[in-house]
Amino acid sequence: MKRQLTFIMACLSMIAFSSCNEDEGSYVNRVPIFNVIGPENTEGTEISISGKAQSVKFTVMATDEWTASVSNDAYSLAPATGATGKTTVTLTVPANESGSVYNAVVKFTLNSGKSYEFNVAQAAQQPYLEVDLHDIAITGDGDEFTVNVDTNQSEWTYEFDGTVSWITEKEKTGTSVTFTVPENLSGSKRSADIRFYATAAPELMDYVAVSQTAPVSAPKADLLDVVFNSDATAKDVSPMSMTVMSDRLDADVTSVWNHKYNCNCAIFNNSTIGRMNLEKGYYYIPYTTTSDFAKKLTDGFTYELVFCSYTEPTAKQVKPFASTQAGGIGMCFRAKTGEINFEVHVGGSWCELYSGVLPQKNQYYHVVATWDKANGLAMLYVDGKLTASANTAGDFKFMTTSVDKRWFGIGADPSGNDLGEASFHGEIVKARLYSEPASAEEVKALYKLVK
Repeated sequence: MKRQLTFIMACLSMIAFSSCNEDEGSYVNRVPIFNVIGPENTEGTEISISGKAQSVKFTVMATDEWTASVSNDAYSLAPATGATGKTTVTLTVPANESGSVYNAVVKFTLNSGKSYEFNVAQAAQQPYLEVDLHDIAITGDGDEFTVNVDTNQSEWTYEFDGTVSWITEKEKTGTSVTFTVPENLSGSKRSADIRFYATAAPELMDYVAVSQTAPVSAPKADLLDVVFNSDATAKDVSPMSMTVMSDRLDADVTSVWNHKYNCNCAIFNNSTIGRMNLEKGYYYIPYTTTSDFAKKLTDGFTYELVFCSYTEPTAKQVKPFASTQAGGIGMCFRAKTGEINFEVHVGGSWCELYSGVLPQKNQYYHVVATWDKANGLAMLYVDGKLTASANTAGDFKFMTTSVDKRWFGIGADPSGNDLGEASFHGEIVKARLYSEPASAEEVKALYKLVK
């Protein structure tokens, strides 16, 4: 019985070995794959191109080595050889100045012998002049733009249609010209057309249409606009007239005239940042979730802060102006990196906007954060530039505490037991809230007011 079983096992092993060999043989002897695709908008193997100098792209897909060649010595191919995989081959074509059509055959051949041929017909080059931009939109703040000119004529120039004094040339080369557009102080949108043409053949021309919007006005802080008094007290001058409480100030909080911003700013002198369980050392603005103030935050808002830190960047959480505790909004120095970070609690979790900006000691920063519930978007700007954005979904959640007290802190953030924490060391110049999410243009307008 044992001998019979051994014989059966040996037969099975031979069958399995034979099966594997058959599979391997089938794999090794498979038909090679070779396919060549011509440039876009090409039907079949006939390729017609203009007389301009240009590049024509081919895509080779193969499972073996292959070569490529072109019959016209004026043309070149790179790479001319390849192996397994997907390869882009570029046919470089010079300008056809012969006065007649150039013809060339581009051939791709696999080692096994399979090949593809493409017939390229290049028309004789005609006089031409083209620009790379045709419609240019400039913001009301002004900017500069460059137009690149492609032509086979020796000289070209440009002129405005009509009198245009608000666009000036900054620099002109043989192939481009850069223009400068100042801030639009006209009060309305303005536009102009620029005609580019060959000097010796004015009929060779192309146009650029330039438009500039009127500057966007900065929005007004309608929820909170804190002004610091010379005696270190503070008040809200927004239409909401929120109460800015000063009874938790201590000797470390003072006020001083800031000549850069032409206003009083609050100084927080305690050099120990990120302190916890603070009974003193900060301002607070109390609110309830049923107040008009709170309701106006739930559909979107804009947050604005101008500050200067007296400490070097450090990986410790600090909150100069915030209302965060298991919910809420506020800017902070991120605990892991020390970078400027804005957080808003939406849809059951925190949306964190990391700016990548480390606030340097004794340097002023302008921070604007927006949350747009309708469009599901949160944005963070530092000194007028967008530094972070995130998609959001869901409802806004206010901060919560064990004693049912809610407030925005300036100089510290509310803790769960109605004390201050994450304390700040430095200056607060502006602390504002708006009931609508500001646009990028409005953020720039806000920055222009303080920079």
